[in-house]
Amino acid sequence: MSTSNALPSTRAGTHAIVYGGSMAGLMTAGLLSRHFDRITLVERDRFQNGPMPRKGVPQAQHVHGLLTRGMDILAGIFPGIREDIEATGAEFLDVIETTASFGSGTWRPRFRSDVKAASMSRLLLEWVVRQRLQALPNVRILDGREAVGLKTNGERTHVTGLQIQAPGGGQEETLEAELVVDSSGRGSRTPQWLEALGYPRVEETRIHVDVGYASRLYRQPRGFDPGWRSLAIAPRLPKERRIGIIQEIEDDRWLALVGGWLGDAVSTADDAAFLEFARGLPQPHLYEAIKNAEPLGPIHLYRFSHHQRRHYERMPRFPEGLAVVGDAFCSFNPIYGQGMSTGAMQAEALGGCLRQGVRGASNRYRRRAGEILAGPWALATAGDLAFPEVEGKRPPGFDLMRWYGNRFQQLAGYDEETMKTFVQVQHMIESPAAMFSPRMVLKVLTVDPDKATRNPGPRPLSISTQRVA
Repeated sequence: MSTSNALPSTRAGTHAIVYGGSMAGLMTAGLLSRHFDRITLVERDRFQNGPMPRKGVPQAQHVHGLLTRGMDILAGIFPGIREDIEATGAEFLDVIETTASFGSGTWRPRFRSDVKAASMSRLLLEWVVRQRLQALPNVRILDGREAVGLKTNGERTHVTGLQIQAPGGGQEETLEAELVVDSSGRGSRTPQWLEALGYPRVEETRIHVDVGYASRLYRQPRGFDPGWRSLAIAPRLPKERRIGIIQEIEDDRWLALVGGWLGDAVSTADDAAFLEFARGLPQPHLYEAIKNAEPLGPIHLYRFSHHQRRHYERMPRFPEGLAVVGDAFCSFNPIYGQGMSTGAMQAEALGGCLRQGVRGASNRYRRRAGEILAGPWALATAGDLAFPEVEGKRPPGFDLMRWYGNRFQQLAGYDEETMKTFVQVQHMIESPAAMFSPRMVLKVLTVDPDKATRNPGPRPLSISTQRVA
């Protein structure tokens, strides 16, 4: 089922370093292996031999989705990885046909769309990708090492390497390289390191949303057949704040997530709190599905305070030999599921810049990354800025765009073309401009709100679910 072509290989240099073993870091290291003789991936945690959680990725045990665009890029970096994923028992499912989706006060139509995504856990996905990376002959993984500083030339205009040591202290070691890539996440210290080198502090935009969510694994009840493989219940923003998701993952398990905006979240990891929160979702289906299902582990809690975008593309000066990818560049509200895929797009962009040579690649890349992030940032923050309580600068025409977006969502409740367009934009197959084509604008302006409420959705399941002994 592989449809992606392998990304081009063009030699740019001898050695590149990636620090941070996130999904963005793993993909970037794989991409750079096509352009450098040697790659070193530096990670503070010790990698386990299997799909196991680690301290540096506390959110890994929650629902994740690699969007279609992200998977296409991943398959271009590691040809055949779709087959590797299927070999684990995970599946690629049509995201419209197999998902019962409730949003903007209505159940969405379901039909075959050929927009597919992997139905699997983040832990398993990361493990499959890491195995492929480890198999590359020119990649070395240095786990249990912490990046502590950048090495530069005497004029501090060019990053020439990375200083590392064991976490918590120990003797420092310097790795020389022609390119150093920061994929260390939201807590990246690159802003401070650049400032210490005499560069201006990178401008940051933060939008505080105080999102919290809780996730738990369940075994699917025996004989369970609701007609859907995954379930998504989204609120009408800003009137409602709670969201619920059941994601089918490998080994016939469910990963159930409940959460909300502005502090409306599960606060304690106990059964009663989790179920009571699920009962308060806009629709009863998630609660009915899990209330008699067998839990397979503890409840995991996670809090996310704010969107964070570092505007490296705006810096008047920036050193050669340095690039920033993933959450270290821009970190989105994870409810929207954009993080891994935007990281993949940044990795792809870096490869494109390197095909023009390593000289000047850092500046070409940071500007290109800024352009790539503009669309996903606008989509993710638009919903959150709909809350009057959320502080942040609303862009010009925000109220008009919000009105249009609400009517577009109403139309998606009964019009298949609109629903498919929405999902294609969501999965980054199409740009947001697809929602504003002349045909779509005409449809939105003539939407029938009554039609959007006529889809009854799936039947609640209180009678059919039974606890597995």
